[in-house]
Amino acid sequence: MINEISSSILSDKKYMKKRASDAEKHKEQDARMKYGKRYKDFVKKPDDAPTKTSKGVRALHKGKWGYMKDKKFTAD
Repeated sequence: MINEISSSILSDKKYMKKRASDAEKHKEQDARMKYGKRYKDFVKKPDDAPTKTSKGVRALHKGKWGYMKDKKFTAD
């Protein structure tokens, strides 16, 4: 009886659409909680994109954004 119920639920198109929608919403919410307001920049960035640039590594220091290179901070 349990198998019959679970197979009928999993084959329901409306339920499957809701599951896909929920999974997408949860993934977006998880990214928002991890990365903050700029989560879309982190999510759409390819995984192999380098975090370092010729300027250095992007950092926040004393409330200012800038780059850290050779243990020296340069503000934007």
